[in-house]
Amino acid sequence: MIRRLAPLAGILLLSGCAFFGRDGIESEVARVGDANLLMNLEVLSVINTKKTMGDHLATWITGKDCSTIRAQREGAWCVDWPGPPPPRQQVYCYASIARPSCYSQPYNEGNDRLIGFVPAPLPVR
Repeated sequence: MIRRLAPLAGILLLSGCAFFGRDGIESEVARVGDANLLMNLEVLSVINTKKTMGDHLATWITGKDCSTIRAQREGAWCVDWPGPPPPRQQVYCYASIARPSCYSQPYNEGNDRLIGFVPAPLPVR
């Protein structure tokens, strides 16, 4: 965590000291066009990712999913990342009069015809 905070603190402390212009480092305040550029980047970030640039920074530091948009709607700013979806179950489908009948176990009654089988996924090691 400290490895992530140290460079960030250094960048934030030095960001008010200088401005990188066309001719190199300048000590003047950012021009109007540069402020518009930052606002445009902020708007593009919110439109495409539903996160502000500050949210991306907080996500990077905390390792959680942080979003101001979600905080306004649901009341939670940073939440844990969702886990993987549950694995699919085995399904055996047999032909019937109307539409296929599907079961979680093989159904061996008389002359039923197996028309589809979805195997359970192999565990990932």
